[in-house]
Amino acid sequence: MKLLIDAGNSRVKWALWNGRELGPVTALAHEELARLAQDWQDLAVDAVYAANVAHAPVRDAIAQAAPLPVQWQRSQQQALGVRNHYRNVDEQGADRWLAVLGARQQCRDDVVVACAGTALTVEALTADGDYLGGLILPGYRLMLQALAQNTAQLDRQAGQWRGFPQGTEDALASGAMDALCGAIQRMQQRLAAQVGREPQLLLTGGDAALLAAALPPGARIVDNLVLYGLASVADNA
Repeated sequence: MKLLIDAGNSRVKWALWNGRELGPVTALAHEELARLAQDWQDLAVDAVYAANVAHAPVRDAIAQAAPLPVQWQRSQQQALGVRNHYRNVDEQGADRWLAVLGARQQCRDDVVVACAGTALTVEALTADGDYLGGLILPGYRLMLQALAQNTAQLDRQAGQWRGFPQGTEDALASGAMDALCGAIQRMQQRLAAQVGREPQLLLTGGDAALLAAALPPGARIVDNLVLYGLASVADNA
C-alpha cells in the first residue's frame, strides 16, 4: 500500500493506492494539517509519494507527520512514455508534470489537461507522448479576488455566467469564466493545428465542474489527476 499526497496552494489531498484503485481521498486546508499525524499513525504503508507546490511549512508538516520518509516528486525530462519539452524542467511545478502523467494513463489520444484550482494550468500532450508545454493563469476565485482588491467598486459577490451580462455581478462571473474557458479552447485549437486531430479535454481540480458547465460538450472530468500521476510513478518505481 502506498500513501499518495498532493500538496496544493490551498489544500493537501491524500489517499491510499493498492496498485489497482485509489482509496477515499481526504482534503485538508493548510490550517488543518495538525491532523495528519493522527490520521496517518496507524497506516500500513510501504512507501510515501508526494508532490508539493505549497510553501515550505506545508512540506515540513507533511514530512513530520508521514509514517515513512517522503519520496518528493519533481518534474523530469522523460517518464512513463512521456517526453517533457519544458525548457527547464527544474522550474516546473511537480503537480503539472504529475497531472500530465496521470492524463497519459487515462487517455492515450491527443489531450489537453486543464487543472482548475487556485490557479488554472492548461497542458498539451500528444498521442505520441510529447508534452509540449502549457499555460498558467489565475483561477476563478483568484481572478475575482484580484478585481476586488485592486479596484474601487468591484468588491462584491460574483453573479452568474451570461452571454450578455447586464449587471456588474454577472459581468464579473462571466468575464472570469470566459477568460478561463478561452484559455482552454485556445490551447485545444493550437494542439489540433499541431497534430492535425481534435484533442480530448480532461478537467480536474476543485473548479472542474464549474468549467465543464461553461465549455462545449465533450470535456471529461477526472478527479484527483495528480494523485493518479503519483500512482503511476509508484507502480513503476
